[in-house]
Amino acid sequence: MVSNMCESKKAELKPDMTMFYKKLKQKVQEYQEAIQNVGFAKMEYAALKYPPQNEEELLEMVCRIIDTSKELNFIMEQNPSSVYVADAEGKTLRINRNFEELTGLDRKDLLGKETIEIEKNNIFAPSVCSIALREGRRIVALQTIKGAQGEKEYFTAGVPIFDENGELFRVMTNALSIEEMINMTAYWKQTKEKNPLPGFADTLIAESRQMKDILELVDLVKDTESTIIIEGETGVGKSMMARYIHDNSNRRDKRMTEINCGAIPAQLLESELFGYASGAFTGASKKGKEGLIEASEGGTILLDEISELPLLLQVKLLHFLQNKRITRIGDTEEIPVDVRVIAATNKPLETLVEKGEFRSDLYYRLNVVSIVMPPLRERKEDIMPAVYHFVEKYTKLYQKHLQIQQSCIDHLLSKPWKGNLRELENYVERLVVTEGKLSEINKEAEGPVIIEEKVPDEPQTMDDMERKMILEAYHKYGSSYKVAKALGISQSTAYRKIRKYTSPDSE
Repeated sequence: MVSNMCESKKAELKPDMTMFYKKLKQKVQEYQEAIQNVGFAKMEYAALKYPPQNEEELLEMVCRIIDTSKELNFIMEQNPSSVYVADAEGKTLRINRNFEELTGLDRKDLLGKETIEIEKNNIFAPSVCSIALREGRRIVALQTIKGAQGEKEYFTAGVPIFDENGELFRVMTNALSIEEMINMTAYWKQTKEKNPLPGFADTLIAESRQMKDILELVDLVKDTESTIIIEGETGVGKSMMARYIHDNSNRRDKRMTEINCGAIPAQLLESELFGYASGAFTGASKKGKEGLIEASEGGTILLDEISELPLLLQVKLLHFLQNKRITRIGDTEEIPVDVRVIAATNKPLETLVEKGEFRSDLYYRLNVVSIVMPPLRERKEDIMPAVYHFVEKYTKLYQKHLQIQQSCIDHLLSKPWKGNLRELENYVERLVVTEGKLSEINKEAEGPVIIEEKVPDEPQTMDDMERKMILEAYHKYGSSYKVAKALGISQSTAYRKIRKYTSPDSE
């Protein structure tokens, strides 16, 4: 009797379990379809079997989805950025730990509350989350948040989140305190000054098409091991180009050594480049000495005026380029050295090869990548950017306030600049030092003083800057509501400031 009753109960439960299995399977399949085009979920989607063939596979998929949910919750909780999430009705759903630490707010006081209600209580002013939800687009604004330490301003971004059907169903915001922004900006500025961005090295001017083409080539080869020859007239910026290549390569953290092959006596050049062993010659250090190639391990060496390299040393340099090993003077041991070689010359090496004054095998070994720097007279687009750069450099150096007159600009553009950038820089320095008042300079310019004193602008106060910002926004948008929206302040604040700066008494 009892046994029959149990069998009857099992029969009643079986259809229910079948229905549960079907509904769960359908839900899992909907989940799979929802994430299949989400790049962030590529690995998860690939790991899920589609569709599950039996109860065991279904259970495995559910477990994997649960593990993923746990993983994402830990990621968002420990995210170094603040995270605040609301649903499509503006109800606060999620707040991570960084948000609490940044704002001083306790999430238990905000979770479940409407963003509009939070804004009315002046905790958020304005609520970037509400604005992003209302407008359905990304919003970045200055937001005041009232936390445990009082009111503080934050740069806040609000991003609407859309589901697989394109429906907005969540909004996420991320806040960054002004102090952090200031510190980051200062760090970026300091870093940029130490490591100039491409195209902004000290005197590497690249406004002309020719120079832009060269920089495109440099971008292709900067991280390779290929040797480079830089050719060009005296003063075109060959050593600056070599420095630019090194500073933008994967060797930037290592040493770059420059050596002028024509400025060092031939009998000393070998020891300078390759070093010498202990007791190699009279007067040498008993410990021996490493050469500049060896000292540049992991970095770059620029061999300027490579055409002046003696033939004997050309053989030794060729051996190094082929084997990446050097031998110190007076030694037999070969030392492996990882150095990228850049050569520079103001003489056409191919012509020297034809004359027998430069080894052809070394020339071909060096000439893997050839960069020909055009003279300044052939890239006039670079003249005025270079002038402004040098004027700024030397007015700061000599603490002068000068500006260029049009007559000076016309004169500078008309000169042939046979000494290229080096001549131009020296010329501008002379103008700055003398303030353009030497008779010979004025005569050359065929006009009045070609550089004149400039009265520095008066520093603006915070009120001046605020006034300018408010009036520009008001003239552009025409209403306090739109001004408030554009500047990320409350409408009442915008209205008060507009009244303040548009009244006759504000002049």
